[in-house]
Amino acid sequence: MIPQFDIKHYVLGILLLAVLFGCTTEAERNRMRAGLDSINVLNRTDQPFTPDDVRPYVDFFDKEAKAFFTLLSSDSIHNDQLLAHYLLGRAYHEKGDAPMALESYQHAIDHADTTSASCDYKQLSRVYAQMADLFYFQGLYREQMKNTKASVYYAWSGKDTLAALMSYEQLFLCYNSLGLIDSAIYVIEDVAHRYDNLGYTNYAATSLGLIMKPLVETGDYIKARKYMHRYESETGLFDSSGNIAKGREVYYKIKGLYYFYNNVLDSAEYYFRKELHDGKDFHNQHSAAQGLILLYQKLDRIDSIAKYSLYAYAMNDSLNAQNQAKELKRIQSMYDYSCHQEEARKEKIKATLANQRLLVSLVILLVISLVASWLYIARKQVMENLRKSQIALNTYRVELRLLQQDKSASEQCISEKERRIRQLEQKMGRYAKLVYFGSEVADNNLKMSPNYQKVKAMAYKGQSLSAEEWKIIGQLIGEYFPGCYDFLLSKLKADSIEYKICLLLRLHFKAGDIANMLGFSSAYVSKVSSEILKKTFNKKGSSKELSTTLCKIF
Repeated sequence: MIPQFDIKHYVLGILLLAVLFGCTTEAERNRMRAGLDSINVLNRTDQPFTPDDVRPYVDFFDKEAKAFFTLLSSDSIHNDQLLAHYLLGRAYHEKGDAPMALESYQHAIDHADTTSASCDYKQLSRVYAQMADLFYFQGLYREQMKNTKASVYYAWSGKDTLAALMSYEQLFLCYNSLGLIDSAIYVIEDVAHRYDNLGYTNYAATSLGLIMKPLVETGDYIKARKYMHRYESETGLFDSSGNIAKGREVYYKIKGLYYFYNNVLDSAEYYFRKELHDGKDFHNQHSAAQGLILLYQKLDRIDSIAKYSLYAYAMNDSLNAQNQAKELKRIQSMYDYSCHQEEARKEKIKATLANQRLLVSLVILLVISLVASWLYIARKQVMENLRKSQIALNTYRVELRLLQQDKSASEQCISEKERRIRQLEQKMGRYAKLVYFGSEVADNNLKMSPNYQKVKAMAYKGQSLSAEEWKIIGQLIGEYFPGCYDFLLSKLKADSIEYKICLLLRLHFKAGDIANMLGFSSAYVSKVSSEILKKTFNKKGSSKELSTTLCKIF
């Protein structure tokens, strides 16, 4: 006979199974929570951990949230999920995997129950702060601003005043990157005032350091000086001799600019050189060189301008190379090369470089005696061009200051003057390269240029050139041989046949190639070349002689 059970028996049975289930998993839940907390401690103390370390906790608490029965409260589960996914994002973040980090941070946000009074708002604020940080380094400043504001909002919701102010301070980076300088300055002054009210004077003084450069550049020297005093006396970043903590040497550039714009040039030079001496990284070296260029432009010291223009360009190249190396390292980290393969690759590169250096050294020793006198004459020519450019640059700077003071001057006039100043500064940098390296290096760099290769390919195909390609040719001459470019514009009409023939000859194209590119016969190109040579240089000869003559102008 089958026993009969009423509904009460079934309910009691289900409850009994549920209690038994809860009892058998309580130890596991406690263990998983403790494990998650231990990883959180690693995160807060900047100790390493990997996505594989965090993944079991993410899976466990996601499974708990979906379970039919659990002893954990809904609020507890959501907060555990929030923390687990956040820590997974931090692991990917440190690994350099930005897409996976952002995905994990977004999952953390999705699991937060912001409708609950028990929501861990402090943790949610940290998630948004980390997302803002990633967007900043990706150059997505609008996204950075949106997430930073969310971080501030949830920090206030969690009554974490200090965290809210620190996140609020990060809005400076958003506004500054977007060129909204007034807003950037307002944020820092406001947050510094709030820090002061709470007694965090060192935080206030440190934050004010962020706006000293914008204040100096906008001419608000009174505030800049006031904040400099607070920065030096209240942050604790300076030793008894007035030296700033290592890694913050860029402050010397800001202080140097303050003295420069106030015409205290001895002090300006002192701080520019202090940054050059103390800040050994590429960023500080480049920054200090730029400061010294400004100073020597004002003092009209041409040799020093050339020296530091070249150094600034070299540091800029090093910075670009450094950034490219970091990106390459991030990409290569996705692959699992063995140590043996990596060492073999390095040894091969080292041997190749050694052979290249030996070959270059032999070539240099062979030709140096033949070109020494010619390089001396050419250097004098470029120095003269550099001097003329400096005079023109000084004139433009004076005109720009007058325009900025003239309230009736249009923004278009000011922008045009600023554009010309930038062009002259770029030209001076090119001249500085020529002063120190000569036209051989310029020619070699030209031949390696992708734009030159593109034009060369079209010449070999016998194709005529478009207006856009002629523009590229003009840019190539202007970039690698600025002296020749200026000379041709002063002697020949732009876009004339004579002008185009000279451009192509300077780029080492032969008469036959030029004829194809212009749609004329080789005889006509030779005839025009002879006329240019006679009219412009008072010489007789062919297109080859004209090419040789043009190559001496750089």
